[in-house]
Amino acid sequence: MIRDIGDVEKPYVTVVINTTGKNIASIKRLLRSIKMQDFQSYEVIIATESNGDELEKLCRQLNMNCKVIETGYWNRCVTGNVGILRSRGELVAILEDDVALEPSWLSKLIAVLTSDKSIGCTYSAVVNPFESESIIAKTNHFIVKVLNALRIHNHFARKKLNVFSLTVICRKEALLKAGLFDMNVEEPIVGEDYDLAIRIQKTGFKVATVNRAKAFHYSRHAHKRTLIALDKGPRWWEMLVENDTYFFAKHYDALGFAVVSHAIYNAFFSPLALILRIVKLRRRIRITFLVEIFLRSIKASFIGLIKGLIVKKKSETH
Repeated sequence: MIRDIGDVEKPYVTVVINTTGKNIASIKRLLRSIKMQDFQSYEVIIATESNGDELEKLCRQLNMNCKVIETGYWNRCVTGNVGILRSRGELVAILEDDVALEPSWLSKLIAVLTSDKSIGCTYSAVVNPFESESIIAKTNHFIVKVLNALRIHNHFARKKLNVFSLTVICRKEALLKAGLFDMNVEEPIVGEDYDLAIRIQKTGFKVATVNRAKAFHYSRHAHKRTLIALDKGPRWWEMLVENDTYFFAKHYDALGFAVVSHAIYNAFFSPLALILRIVKLRRRIRITFLVEIFLRSIKASFIGLIKGLIVKKKSETH
């Protein structure tokens, strides 16, 4: 039985918002949802690439005492680590800037986390307010689900691993023991949260899900990445695929052959999914763009797989 947070001594929590600092409206929505929490023993750190002065002004407008740390350089792993290391709380919530929290989000996650000292992190269900219930949407979801059989995400339950996105609260001790976010990558970065979750579990801590807690995610990541790929070109897409493959390949000891099937997915099916999303947007694209996307995806998957395996091998020798 999970105790109510009121039944235990309230821990102090640092809420770290990891952001580029450019989407002020989203950050404002998140800050308002934090202010409305029924658990109030917390501090807020905004770890940002830019717009520090504007973010401090926003906090003052909301009558919130935030610590704004401006790095001047966007790398979500580096920026996230800066926020964690500057935290004063024994527990650290790590949030992306495009979410909002229900009023009991903190208290529900903390109640589970403090009920068992072996739990290192708790994370919530994430609801997409834009999710459609149409037949077309459901059909698309089924197709994606079939294709995702090759992706690493389909293997987590089988391996008894829980992974989180950045709507999570962790013991600071667990984050430090796991080595924080992996900073051996450059943007575009994806998969860093899953990597951290797996490393936390390798240290002996458990990661628990709290489905009765809800966070609302206001960005469509696949749509957003499609637009960025169109703007920045195939090289940006190549780096994204390489990093995603790398973050899982380094855990082949825990995930086994799944890291290879995930690399195969990234090489052949992820570029296909990207192209289908571009077609859906009714954007005109050159044949050379399509060919380059496929070739770079294959190259990136191979490099990410090898890079991850090498990192794992080196860690075993130390």
